[in-house]
This record gives sequence, structure tokens and C-alpha cells, in this order.
Amino acid sequence: MLPVLRTNLPLSPFAGTAFNRIDSLFDRFFGDELDLNRPGWGWGFVPVSMWQDDNNIYVEADLPGVTDKDLEITVHNRVLTIKAERREEESRKYTFNGRAFGVLERAVVLPDSVDSDHVEAKLANGILSVTLPKHPDARPKKIAVKTA
Repeated sequence: MLPVLRTNLPLSPFAGTAFNRIDSLFDRFFGDELDLNRPGWGWGFVPVSMWQDDNNIYVEADLPGVTDKDLEITVHNRVLTIKAERREEESRKYTFNGRAFGVLERAVVLPDSVDSDHVEAKLANGILSVTLPKHPDARPKKIAVKTA
């Protein structure tokens, strides 16, 4: 994998490359200096996976550094909402901090209606796993075929 090199020097061999044009686009959209300590910035892009079988919908989200007391999960109208807060250690005096802290809220539209009374969530090793049982009306039904 090639490293991504950033440069603003016009005589650099990378000045006219796609790498620099993409960086320029990001700089125009996000600004040249990213403020990772601004609440919610830099950790708003939490990887989420979702899959389903006949009975359940499964959602996993990477939430490193989040504890169960800093996590709120709701299901309403086929939308799963995950709200989390990662807090900074107050006693630390950083010489460099590339990690982001603050509040994150992520909404995931669910493909089928869910029995919200039986949703289960587990947080282990920074991975949130949510099991959402499908409402009985949303589950596939086998139809018996009769022969003549």
C-alpha cells in the first residue's frame, strides 16, 4: 500500500497528482487544519455493519473508548439510533493528541420492522453488537403447497 503524501509546494513531484487534488478537495470542504478536539469531530465516521437472517437484524459498531454508561440506544419507526460519548482524561496534558473525543450520534434505517421490546445490545472490546428481532409480521412465512 502506498503512503499518502501531502504537500503544498508547487515544485513538488506530487503537486499535480491525484493525491494532491483530493487533499485540496478535502481541505476546501473541511478546512486546512482539522480540529480533532472539537466535540464530535473526527470520530463521526464510526464503522457500522448490518446484516440479517430470517428472524433477526444484526448491527455492529466500532466504539473504542466508550463505556456502557456513555451509550444510549433507541429503536423507533424502523430507525436504530446510537448515541455515544467518548470522554477525554482530564488529568492528562497532551504533547500530541490525534484521538477525538465528544458526542457521536448515528442513525441506521432498518430494512424491516423490529420487535423493539426484545432488542438486545452488548458492548465488548469496543464493539457494540445489537440484535434486533424482526416483528413476527415481517418474518418470511412458508406456504404449504397442496397437490391436486
